Amino acid sequence: MKKHFKNIATGLSILVLFFFALSYYSHLVYNAALDGKNSGFIAHHLTNFANYPQLIEDVLNSNELTGIPPSYVKVDSSFREINKLTYNLYALNSFWNKNKDEWDIKLFNLRNDSILYKWRLAKKGLDFKTTPYHFANAVPRNCILFPDKSIIISTDEAPNIMRLDSLSKLVWSNHELIYHHSLNLDADSNIWACTSDLMIDNKFVVKAIRNINGTIYRYKENYITKVDRKTGKIIFHKGVSQLLIDNHYENFVYGFSDPDRNAQDPIHLNDIQPILKDSHYWKKGDLLLSIRHRSLIVLYRPSTNKIVRLVFGKFINQHDAEVISDSTISIFNNNFIHFESDSVDTYYNKLNDTLRSLEITTYNFKDSSFSNVLNPYIVKENIWTETQGVHRILKNKDIFIESQNQGKIFILNNSGVILRKMLFSPLKGYAYQPNWIRIYETLPY
Repeated sequence: MKKHFKNIATGLSILVLFFFALSYYSHLVYNAALDGKNSGFIAHHLTNFANYPQLIEDVLNSNELTGIPPSYVKVDSSFREINKLTYNLYALNSFWNKNKDEWDIKLFNLRNDSILYKWRLAKKGLDFKTTPYHFANAVPRNCILFPDKSIIISTDEAPNIMRLDSLSKLVWSNHELIYHHSLNLDADSNIWACTSDLMIDNKFVVKAIRNINGTIYRYKENYITKVDRKTGKIIFHKGVSQLLIDNHYENFVYGFSDPDRNAQDPIHLNDIQPILKDSHYWKKGDLLLSIRHRSLIVLYRPSTNKIVRLVFGKFINQHDAEVISDSTISIFNNNFIHFESDSVDTYYNKLNDTLRSLEITTYNFKDSSFSNVLNPYIVKENIWTETQGVHRILKNKDIFIESQNQGKIFILNNSGVILRKMLFSPLKGYAYQPNWIRIYETLPY
């Protein structure tokens, strides 16, 4: 009997120790997830270990493991195409060629899907040593076509920008920075690119500032970079957080920060739109900068390092600002709130509002007013994209919209939907992702 009770006591002791260890580990993970302070130097390893089950599940369900290219999206089973286009409209987009392990950049007519021209981008000569991205998911976005049928290409989130001739042969390349998001030409046909620093020893390079209490806030810098179209050399380079600080807008860099989280991305520059001619509100050579993580558009003058105007208000986590008149800009308003799960219990008794779709928002510099364009049709079509996305208001006032996450493109006007389209891939049930399609109403050649 004694032996029996001893075995029970031993078992209970082991169980208590197990639950104590589990509770203590949970306590450490909880604090590590909150700020890392109470878990000391092991905070990073604890959170990584706690995420292993999710990591394993993600890997097992990943497209890569199942042979589906990362730039493919599932086709919505309820999706039905519409094409009522009566005019030619040309699109430049990149497509992953699964059979050849390379990118095809195609110029095609949205009216009839005819392919006018194609370029090939192979991996040879490209640099992927200083980025976590690999060739198949470093998507060539927002490519630019020149009159001689050469094109400018950058591989997204990787240190590669290049010019290929009409035969897809390399004219020049630049590997000095990480290139991401949009590319646009200024009045001299030089290239403005969103950039960030190369990684060092597989670590992101960040800026840092010491707080009054000694805590250090680390944050990622984004740059506006001007590249010579003829040589690929960098001819202007400026940090976005630095130009905000230079103009006494430190609040947009530090004012929303959480210094206990490493490598914050307070800026997230996603578009640079050069001003091509003077107006009462801007000068040729000015830049519209889209700063997503501050829901902010900046009109910046590089020649004087001055911010001419800040635009914020009726848009959230936007992409792609465009000049549509001498006093008005349009903004691709993702209208999507990014947040992490609450770390404490909360209560609410009603919803204040519901965000239903993305919006194409215009801002008038004359009276600082906002308005939305064709919003009822956008809501009806359920057009939204959590990240990415571009638009173009055409000369006839039709609006091209790329809903990148959905894998869909649309053209709308006051009559409704003119084009509803997906770029179907050879893999059944999947479509190519639109990759910041560049629209041409007339071809440059």
